[in-house]
Amino acid sequence: MSTKPLKYFALATIAASLVGCNSSSSSDGKTDEKSLLMNVRLIETTDLHSNVRSFDYFTSKGNQEFGLARTAVIIQEARDEVDNSLLFDNGDLIQGSPMGDYMANLGVEYLKRHPHPVYKAMNYLQYDAANIGNHEFNYGLDYLDAAIDHAQFPYVSANVFEFDENAIRSGKVQLNTEECSFDIEDHYAGDYDEFFDEYQPYFNPYVILDREFIADDGNHYPIKIGVIGFVPPRIMDWDKRHLECKAMVADIAKSAEYYVPKMKEEGADIIVAVPHSGLTNSHNVEPFMENAVWQLAQIEGIDALMFGHDHKNFPTTSDAYDGIPGVEPEEGTIFGKPAVMPGFWGNHIGVIDLNLESVNGSAWKVATSSAEVRELKPYTQDAVVNWLVEEDHQGTIDFMAEEIGAIEEPINSFFSNIVPDISVQIVNEAQYDKGLHWQKEGVLGEENKALPLLSVSAPFKGGRGGHTDYTNITDDALTRASVADLYVFDNNTPSVLKLQFKDVVEWLESVASQQYQQITDENLALLHQTFRTYNYDVFFGGTDINDLNYEIDVSVPSRYQTAANGNLETDADGNFIVREQFNRIKNLTYKGQPVNLDDYVLVVTNNFRAGSTYPGVGNADRIYDDEADTNRDIVAEYLDKLASDAAAECEQDPSCDEPVIEFDNMHNFKLVGAEGKTVTFMTSGLGDAITYAEEHIEPGLLKATEETGIIEDKSGYRVFELNM
Repeated sequence: MSTKPLKYFALATIAASLVGCNSSSSSDGKTDEKSLLMNVRLIETTDLHSNVRSFDYFTSKGNQEFGLARTAVIIQEARDEVDNSLLFDNGDLIQGSPMGDYMANLGVEYLKRHPHPVYKAMNYLQYDAANIGNHEFNYGLDYLDAAIDHAQFPYVSANVFEFDENAIRSGKVQLNTEECSFDIEDHYAGDYDEFFDEYQPYFNPYVILDREFIADDGNHYPIKIGVIGFVPPRIMDWDKRHLECKAMVADIAKSAEYYVPKMKEEGADIIVAVPHSGLTNSHNVEPFMENAVWQLAQIEGIDALMFGHDHKNFPTTSDAYDGIPGVEPEEGTIFGKPAVMPGFWGNHIGVIDLNLESVNGSAWKVATSSAEVRELKPYTQDAVVNWLVEEDHQGTIDFMAEEIGAIEEPINSFFSNIVPDISVQIVNEAQYDKGLHWQKEGVLGEENKALPLLSVSAPFKGGRGGHTDYTNITDDALTRASVADLYVFDNNTPSVLKLQFKDVVEWLESVASQQYQQITDENLALLHQTFRTYNYDVFFGGTDINDLNYEIDVSVPSRYQTAANGNLETDADGNFIVREQFNRIKNLTYKGQPVNLDDYVLVVTNNFRAGSTYPGVGNADRIYDDEADTNRDIVAEYLDKLASDAAAECEQDPSCDEPVIEFDNMHNFKLVGAEGKTVTFMTSGLGDAITYAEEHIEPGLLKATEETGIIEDKSGYRVFELNM
């Protein structure tokens, strides 16, 4: 068993010196009990993703919609309204924006000597505690350790453990002994409590904060507030190259069931769970669930939940959580417990007010509570936060401005699920090119050298973060910022799958089921607007117009049964519900010929998709993982190659003034069905989207309306018409 000390495990305890009397004596010498009330406000940020400055590094413009410099203003306002407050961060902090990329490029040794800009700001704001998010692992454990060493507040995470080879021999966990990685789909073979008793948490699983707060009588009383955090178990797949043989994970709910009673035994009056995990309708409860807040809320002893990961708001008036048992989305309660999730990038804060009661100032417990999310105030920023990170801010601007090569047309993802676009195709071209190299060199196996090769990717910026959150490269050159704009997730690593064409069809059917509504005379709304476009997989077969083509018939009912928001539904056994009689994917051809569905094919993708349970993907063999490079690295390498080729061609052409990188759209998929109908959908409200539709898409196909709409509490989306 490791003897490595837990980070911040020992906290200084504030002396409990009470001011005034807690009780009075009657004439007969008996002590009267004194009933006390106290309000404690809990404030949360989540999914900041290194957005400290209110600045869009992709467009080099200020942005009023996010950034911790702006969040700081409403944090302080929320504090000023009450006597007693605590501030927590939920996680996904050091990665996810160009500033995060810039810091990662500087490396671990730099970070050991210089605080990450997020901690410069957070230390100034005096956070009380923070949780580890899944993206904290994207740059490796050494980088993470160096980063959080600068945090002047404790970190918690209750379900990550140091890797111990004894776990293999003991049988208490299921491990792949060849790769020594934790298989998150398997159960523990032994008893949970035995595992937790024996193996060393990588982080402090929880912390008990000793505070003296003011009660309604004006006196200060000691109170112990327990804080426990969790991370999605799928980090072992998402960041396998960083965590294999270095960490193990436990189920979120099981970890809570073990540690919460211990927190109570250690005197915690109140327990706040800060899971980096979302809220879904989990009637099919499985081990190692990514989104486990629904389960956590049912665990006795937890008083409040401050969650994240999903980039949504809770409480909410949207229909995102309708029909989930025990959830009151407008009130902000889950099984009667107050809960908040305050968006992403610092665009909201979560506020929970706990009204506590006690007799004589001991054993405080929750009497009533309330929960809310608060929006940013227009045009207000904390000047100190901006000043603290000015050097990092300017470094990020310079880093992202490095040019790769010139282009002549804009590249964006405004209409990626309507018509094929170059933003997704560039990623597919890069992955395909790399896959051809691996196949030729025999890396994918000699027996697979002659198989057809495909690539699959998705629009990673498709409006999830608001109506401006789309890939939108409008300048006349590709830069380092463009690479991040095209491939947001810098933790994805390439994987190659071997499957049959019939599995590719099922894969596409599941995507089409989730993304598109059925178009009928009664329904002309095309998209399930809440479907995450980073799951809208587009297949690609090469740089010839006939290499791979398919049609999506939106007049046909979905093959996979979906909920109202497009999410795939499952039966009581957790299996996807397939309606065999329906097929939306039509006329799939390869090299100009209809495919033989039984033929095998190789597909280059990323580790996130390769590890998913998508229909079709589940039948695939994962034959290769390249953990030396990320998918973003492959895109950058490919664009550098195209720029070099363009420069060489320009040198040979006397009429060439400047080398230009050009892309030919393969138009590899097409929406069909519902001919003669005009359907509607929402996308970015930016003027660039309207201009692109008018100037670069087939005339008469798309038209912007005057109507705008809201998706998951985010406003400003523009309603477009598509002429079928």
